Amino acid sequence: MKPFYYLLLPFTLIGFVVIKNHSYSYFSDSAVAGSNTFTASAVFPLSPTPIPSVTPTPPIANHLVISEVQINGANANQDFIEIYNPTDASQNLAGWNLRKRTSNGTESSVVLIGEGKSIPAHGFFLWSNNQSDYNVAIGADVYNTNNISENNSVALLDTSDLIIDQIAWGNGTDQFVENTPYTNSPATSQSLERKAYSGSTVGSMTVGSDADNGNGFDSNNNSVDFILRNTSDPQNSLSSPEIP
Repeated sequence: MKPFYYLLLPFTLIGFVVIKNHSYSYFSDSAVAGSNTFTASAVFPLSPTPIPSVTPTPPIANHLVISEVQINGANANQDFIEIYNPTDASQNLAGWNLRKRTSNGTESSVVLIGEGKSIPAHGFFLWSNNQSDYNVAIGADVYNTNNISENNSVALLDTSDLIIDQIAWGNGTDQFVENTPYTNSPATSQSLERKAYSGSTVGSMTVGSDADNGNGFDSNNNSVDFILRNTSDPQNSLSSPEIP
């Protein structure tokens, strides 16, 4: 019988990879099995980067708004309330009402608008006191002897007595107000004017880029939506339209 011979050869591990949960291990091609050492390291995914939330900019109003108010002109009776129409359609104002509340909350009508009155698309409408012919000087669309004063508030109501817009200034009781009143009452010849956009300033609304862009900004917060003009600028239904 011929003898059998056994040839013992070193076993070479070509490679060994364990893939689980992103763990990896490697051996060299020439490593001998008996001398291999297994070392594992874990690679974990990074936490997702949070996306910052964006606060939406309040849109231009889709309804009539009170756009400017003066409570004292050259004399105490030179009061006006201006309305702006930011929409693309004219609005019949017959039966609409401007109402006020005094500092102690007493409510009364400033003016009930009569037949034949309307506000054009992107245009204005103006009420004023008519003493000393102030209504003639500023071309008021409607007028009477009523007044508005310090720490008052006013509201615009439609024919169903639904409040469409309102503004308060100073300190008062049971005010017509959206969120927070404008801090101060305007002084002589000053006025509270609604902004054109959220970023509008006194400068941009008087002589700057927003001066002819209407008064459509409405966040439902009187203290945010209005600026204080040092010199009022009333506009009426014959004034040039201003498109936001």
